[in-house]
Amino acid sequence: MAGSGSAEISVVITLFGKTDVGLMRSSNEDSFAIGDLDGDRTLDPDEAAAIEVGDRGPVLVVCDGMGGAAAGEVASGIAVEVVIAEMKQAPVAADRAVFARHLRRAVRTANRRVFDEGNRNWKLKGMGTTLSAAGIVGKELIVAQVGDSRAYVLRGSTLVQVTRDQSVVSALLHAGRITEKEAESFSQANVILQALGVQEDVDVAISLVELRRGDRLLMCSDGLHGSVDDDELREILTDHDEPRSAASALIDRARDAGGPDNITAIVADYTGDGLDVPASEDDLPKFIEFDPQEEGVRAITTTSRVAHRLAARAGVGDDPGPRPIPATGQHAVIGDEGPAASALAERARIGIATWILAAVAVAAIVVLLLWRA
Repeated sequence: MAGSGSAEISVVITLFGKTDVGLMRSSNEDSFAIGDLDGDRTLDPDEAAAIEVGDRGPVLVVCDGMGGAAAGEVASGIAVEVVIAEMKQAPVAADRAVFARHLRRAVRTANRRVFDEGNRNWKLKGMGTTLSAAGIVGKELIVAQVGDSRAYVLRGSTLVQVTRDQSVVSALLHAGRITEKEAESFSQANVILQALGVQEDVDVAISLVELRRGDRLLMCSDGLHGSVDDDELREILTDHDEPRSAASALIDRARDAGGPDNITAIVADYTGDGLDVPASEDDLPKFIEFDPQEEGVRAITTTSRVAHRLAARAGVGDDPGPRPIPATGQHAVIGDEGPAASALAERARIGIATWILAAVAVAAIVVLLLWRA
């Protein structure tokens, strides 16, 4: 899987991105961008394109802003702009580890820009954004992740999520502390473990995916994956040949499901002789994590230090780090215990059904207190 110069192979990426305000929000705090690093340009928001990968190829970015209508829009807009600009200025990287570090640096630079802007303007204080960003080196997809926006790869009829949600519920689910059914009604499902721009620095998780000819990438905000389950995502992506029609159909489906949040989707198809065809039906998308604190083969791991640190912040592990960030980006988590520990303890004490009712009641009280404040 060693990275190789993408100029030596023939890969064509056909892609399209779209964003929608949804049905419940008055403004759109999502942002996305597609930057063609070889062509040194950023595609227009409604532009479909077929890009032949040269030395660097395109970088795709999806962000979901938070912190209020104006602030969230500013945070996500700054983030996509800075990541694209930084990657355009970065040297050509023929090695996946070098490219991954360039992408990580670009995301950390975007974090600092959002953080500094929030400190300069009191109206934007506390703003933040999630981020998923993807590029290609040789035959490999490199994905950077902060928060709970997602990247998926469709191969044939199989859809695989290739990022880990950086949320309390995801950390507990992967640790086996709750079941998938319990995760659906988890009281703190909206709490993410970090967001871009809330603190001076950020832990950037990196995923590596070996692509196959015919793979389709979906990058989206939680306005899509929170309203449309993975089976429906797979069905829509499979049923539509063109990225434009697939992205539009995904957004339409999220709106049909109530459209409670802003909705963003980028769909990209990877073709060309430079990519191997799937070896068999069992040759499914797999992702591994890249740990930028390590070198060589030690940097490639099934669970990086970033994942360990973020899980610990949810109460799973022994390195809690900074406190978790509510999805609004505006209010601190209440209590000394981590949100996972307190929620699990309460669930065990009073039973699952009563626990869910109690969680709803507590949420109502918190809303009332915040309103009165």
